[in-house]
Amino acid sequence: MIRPTFVCGLAALAAIVTASGEDFPLTFRTIPAKDVMSFPGGSGPYTLLRPVKPTKLRQEPRAMSRHPLYGESRVTPSGPAFLFRLDESKGDGKGYDQLIVDMNQNGDLTDDPVSPRVVLPTDRRTGSSDQMVFGPIQAPADKAVAGGRPVYFAQVYTFNRELLTSGRPDQITPSIFGQVMLKAGWYLDTTVEINGLKQKVGVYDGDSNLRLGDVAQSQISTTRAEKYWYFRPGDNLLVDTDGSGSFENDVFESDSCPFGPILYLGPKAYKVALAPDYKSLRVEPWTEPLAEVALSHRGDLVRSLTLAWQPPGGQWQLIRPAVTNGKVMVPPGDYRLYACSLLGKGAPRDQVMVSGIQRVPQSPVSIVAGKANTLNCGAPLDIKVTAVKSRASARGLLAEDTGGGKASSDYVLRINANVAGAGGEIYSTYLKGDGFKSRPPKPAFTIVQAGGKTVANGSLEYG
Repeated sequence: MIRPTFVCGLAALAAIVTASGEDFPLTFRTIPAKDVMSFPGGSGPYTLLRPVKPTKLRQEPRAMSRHPLYGESRVTPSGPAFLFRLDESKGDGKGYDQLIVDMNQNGDLTDDPVSPRVVLPTDRRTGSSDQMVFGPIQAPADKAVAGGRPVYFAQVYTFNRELLTSGRPDQITPSIFGQVMLKAGWYLDTTVEINGLKQKVGVYDGDSNLRLGDVAQSQISTTRAEKYWYFRPGDNLLVDTDGSGSFENDVFESDSCPFGPILYLGPKAYKVALAPDYKSLRVEPWTEPLAEVALSHRGDLVRSLTLAWQPPGGQWQLIRPAVTNGKVMVPPGDYRLYACSLLGKGAPRDQVMVSGIQRVPQSPVSIVAGKANTLNCGAPLDIKVTAVKSRASARGLLAEDTGGGKASSDYVLRINANVAGAGGEIYSTYLKGDGFKSRPPKPAFTIVQAGGKTVANGSLEYG
């Protein structure tokens, strides 16, 4: 895999702005049910659903289904838990249509309201699987924020229905039959007016934990002796970048960024702080030195960039600097590339966007104000193709080829392709056309023997 590198050179400082900061009052807003799942910003973690009661569940109403499904979710390992119960109000086998969430987190579902299913155009059923949305789910009165009570919606997937009704307890109990995810149906917003700038800005409960101001926390996991790096969900700052008067979602996440002390409004950086009572947002020009970072090779193709920043003596946090003419301005500190989105040239109907993530933790690299810094990311893209020849075992599974005289028809050739950027990020999203609602043509392949004879051809599948 290609690793990201940073090179230092010529100096650049951000201009010192003399204007002082100001506190802007925040207003509580709710999101219509039909718009919640597409609203910009994050969501709580997915929670698995099983027909087994969580140990934290002390009391619940009588279930109508013979197979109610339960889940338990924590945003942090030591934090309070949300308990879930999915039920069938019309009886067993009639379809899940009621959800109870332990919003006050006391282990008792009898004092929480029953949330109905919301029928949305995006709901779908495929075979034995269902996608559903439940809500609105209102937070307890003591969780009111800026004059309003937060509301949430739950996206639920169920599957393996035939196994659930098979009557085999030994198979049912350990199995997973669905997953649930909470997403906030509320936010706070204000209009920032500073240094001649007028911009609608908001704060969103991206991790759906009934509070605001959470910064995403970095985590490292190890799988098969390989380390992977990711960030637990945090909250989001919202920006009405196109001046439409509302916060909208797009493939580049233009109207949302990870919550933190720095916010880019246009090309300029601002320092932001949320009041402890959530009633106001303080915004002031960023007056500390910024370092200029040039995006190497084809920086003009970079549409959005997410970096992990570690200030001196601080914790890792995500920032999304504004990309201007292939360059970004960022505070000094240690950095790692985290995500990158590219936009190809051409007419809107022909444009292709790709986005990728760097999940392998790299050695931190220092970015210094007063020196030129170059970040490798994006183009040129390197396509790595692997092929594994496998044979069908007696049980119908695939086993790696170890030789022997089997006929070629007894084997399966598994082909995989990874697209890596110049910083080692792996690209997995490919979209094209107006609004980026379609995918480019599938990559084609041809298998040729050593003598030049073509033995097979086909197309690779995305994902």
